[in-house]
Amino acid sequence: MIFDFDNDGASWFDLDGGGRVQLKTLSYDDWREIEKATVKKGSPEYPKLEGRHERFQPDIIDDDLRTEMIWDKTIIGWEGVLDKHEKPIPCTKEWKLKLIALSRIFRNFYNEKMKVLIDAETGREALVQKNSSASQNGKSTKVQSATPAGKSSR
Repeated sequence: MIFDFDNDGASWFDLDGGGRVQLKTLSYDDWREIEKATVKKGSPEYPKLEGRHERFQPDIIDDDLRTEMIWDKTIIGWEGVLDKHEKPIPCTKEWKLKLIALSRIFRNFYNEKMKVLIDAETGREALVQKNSSASQNGKSTKVQSATPAGKSSR
């Protein structure tokens, strides 16, 4: 089985009306960083369960920070994204969050294209699993990369 550690899964998607956005799914390291930053242990509680007290310490999750970090890590870059004066908008965390929060069109675009990436990744994993079990049976099949149709990864 071949593993491509250099491919971060980022893909470019064209915006209606011009411009394009580069998106990627979260890696294991991304998730670990997000978890460390957004999950804290709450105060221990001792509820009575089945006749005796059990120690329980709930996680307290900062959902707003988690969402912001997910948006920042999945939006890699953009080209041709302009303000109302047709000046380029820099691809910074601040602008990523502002576009997602204030533009329904950009938010819908982001959600739709992230679903495409997740579906492609799921299909790629299923293909690898299928190929792995086929090769164990003596059959050999070729793994192909699942890239959104018509998109190149520049």
